[in-house]
Amino acid sequence: MRRLVRQAIIGLAALLATGLADPVGAAMRRREAERVETVEARPVGAPLMAIVSLSNQRVTIYDADGWILRAPVSSGQPGYETPAGIYSVIQKEEEHYSNLYDDASMPFMQRITWSGIALHAGPLPGYPASHGCVRMRDADSIWLFKWADVDMTVSVKKNLR
Repeated sequence: MRRLVRQAIIGLAALLATGLADPVGAAMRRREAERVETVEARPVGAPLMAIVSLSNQRVTIYDADGWILRAPVSSGQPGYETPAGIYSVIQKEEEHYSNLYDDASMPFMQRITWSGIALHAGPLPGYPASHGCVRMRDADSIWLFKWADVDMTVSVKKNLR
């Protein structure tokens, strides 16, 4: 059942990403991307999927009933671009340090590739600035770390509208 729900969410997200199921105009989407949004109070299920928009520097987290968090991120800077693709969280560590970049702190790390790409807390200057990881605000990273399971789907998109 969980697999069917996850596949349905991925399909809906793909429709939304291509604009096929989105009647909202481009101007409204731009305004929406500029603000952090929350969902009205409702029982929140376990996060099933995260969609990272590299073009908008934003992550949207979904449970079985829809999106539950939209938040700003900072992805990989030129020369260290965050690779687009569909991944799963393969490892979680609350206190992690990079073995590639000067033992840099990567709190609330959720690894999505064995080559070093992860979601984690870090500074958000408002533009791509990491070495390939997806940095999140501390509070968002802590929340996601607490609720997301290993195997949560993470879709990284280059030009998400």
